[in-house]
Amino acid sequence: MTEGTYKDEVIVRCTRGGHYRTRWLPLVSFKSIRLGTYRLQRCPVHQRWEMTSIVEDEDLTPEILSEADRYPASRIP
Repeated sequence: MTEGTYKDEVIVRCTRGGHYRTRWLPLVSFKSIRLGTYRLQRCPVHQRWEMTSIVEDEDLTPEILSEADRYPASRIP
């Protein structure tokens, strides 16, 4: 875990293909609407509300990690 990351932080992909870091706590979300394994939340890449899902560890590439690092997670889940 790097400086500034949280234990509950994950990388997500929005419906338009953007990648960013967010906090993902089961049953807790103050800035998103939970819909099963997806969430509707504001995408910092495209500056609009979009569906997001977690990118699994085996699918992470250096390009995805680099893009996600440009959009760090906020302190609020």
